[in-house]
Amino acid sequence: MLVSLAVAAVVTGTAAAVGAVVRDDPTAAAASARSSPSTTTSSTSTTTTTLPPTTTVPPALIQPPPAALPPPPGGGVGLGSRGAEVQAYQQRLVDLHFDPGPVDGYYGLGTVYAVQALQKLMGVPPTGSIGNAEVLALNSFQYQPPLAVEPEPNRTEVDVTKQVLTLYENHQVRLITAVSTGSGENYCYTPRGGTGRVCEDAITPAGRYEFYEFRAGWDPSPLGRLYNPFYFNRGIAVHGLEEVPPYPASHGCVRIPMHIAEYFHTLVNIGDAVHVFGEQSAVLPVAPPPPPPTPAPTTTPPPPSTEPPPPPPPPSDTAPPDTAPPEDTLPPEALPPGEGV
Repeated sequence: MLVSLAVAAVVTGTAAAVGAVVRDDPTAAAASARSSPSTTTSSTSTTTTTLPPTTTVPPALIQPPPAALPPPPGGGVGLGSRGAEVQAYQQRLVDLHFDPGPVDGYYGLGTVYAVQALQKLMGVPPTGSIGNAEVLALNSFQYQPPLAVEPEPNRTEVDVTKQVLTLYENHQVRLITAVSTGSGENYCYTPRGGTGRVCEDAITPAGRYEFYEFRAGWDPSPLGRLYNPFYFNRGIAVHGLEEVPPYPASHGCVRIPMHIAEYFHTLVNIGDAVHVFGEQSAVLPVAPPPPPPTPAPTTTPPPPSTEPPPPPPPPSDTAPPDTAPPEDTLPPEALPPGEGV
């Protein structure tokens, strides 16, 4: 009986000691805490990530395939030429989106304008005639990179430096034509509805604009008539005119050949972008200097006469006739100058 009591006491003391050790051990306390259910409140944090702006890269230009045109007969063809070679050159110009007019084998003014545009892109004198260099350029022609940094799909680019207009449709070349922009000369005019004279320099200002108004047919202006003008910068428009010289000659508008002005307005819409690049002064053809004046012939005066002078005539009662012009007659140089356009 005493042995049993002793054993029980030993067991009870050992259990108490073990319990004390567990309570004092942090690892055990942590294990106990994990084994017991508890209520935890957690906070949710939101993180905002800023993505870099997305830049849309326009599609690359679809370049034309090479051609194998015949050499120009006689070394060159130009205005008035006819033949199968001329027709082949016209068809190639059409394929490249120049507009030479009818593809009929006759070298007309439309073909001259189209070849001038090609030559301006080549960087050679815009004679409007086709020689071996032009045939080589037509065979291997590739479109030049667009000038607009952030190009719109449908836009018109006017290169004042080269005097060339390029029209893009869905980022691809739709039309290339020769133009004539502001001459850089100073001119004066009376604005529509105005009473005072305004003097300006004839320039085509660089910048980005938009087509905003089209007027069909001949549109009269204080400086002359504009055919089918499509305005994009106040009174500045892309319009047709009978004469489109290969250098800047307008009052600021962008002149295009008449046969292209017939349909240009159908290729663009109100709101389409117009980019003008390379504003500059006029590059007009230099006129040859006038010939030097011809010196007057040198003559030896006759010796003085030794005869006495004749006596004066007797007085007359008849008055000399009136030689003064009528009051309403003036010499041509005294007439007021006309006011041209």
